[in-house]
Amino acid sequence: MQFCDRLLEIPITVVLIIGGYQFYFWCQRQTFYAPRYLPMAWDARIGFDPRWVWVYSGLYYPMILLAALAQPSWADYARTVGGFLFLLAGQMVFFLRFPVAIPLAWRENPTVAQARAAHPRSMRFLDTVWHYDKLRNSMPSMHVSVATMVDLTISARWPWFGLGGWLFPALIGVSAIKTKQHYLLDVPAGAVMGVAAYATWSLMWPS
Repeated sequence: MQFCDRLLEIPITVVLIIGGYQFYFWCQRQTFYAPRYLPMAWDARIGFDPRWVWVYSGLYYPMILLAALAQPSWADYARTVGGFLFLLAGQMVFFLRFPVAIPLAWRENPTVAQARAAHPRSMRFLDTVWHYDKLRNSMPSMHVSVATMVDLTISARWPWFGLGGWLFPALIGVSAIKTKQHYLLDVPAGAVMGVAAYATWSLMWPS
């Protein structure tokens, strides 16, 4: 792509990200099936730390944009967008038919109140995330599945990225747990879905 193409690619990608998440939020509002709760002992042992929101959202969206910028042509870009839409469709099936929710107590407890005093900036950022991201749509973790697909997408274009690119989905997984956005089980489930969606789409639409 030429420089002007890249300038156009950036706002298109931003609009696609915002538009794609409307489907995610739409799924949260649906109540066709009652949500399940899947807490484990390990979830209670993992402490809450709102500072991880800077990784959870602050690193997450720029990396999606990087995956778009890694594509050498508009055809490759369109194919990549199709892969992420394919992943979104699979996630929507789980969110609608097999909804899982995190406990409200994870957001309303003394630990969270203490964090507001100790880390006010991080909590303001996390409160913004919580305002839009409700309790449902927990499994599989959309953040982890998208991060995994981003990692695979970038590594396919820039093999050197793969040497340390795995750190991105790993950090997103840790941040999802530390901000109490997800159960521990949601993280591997999201990673598996990301790998499965990428592999399936690559077979359907090889580059």
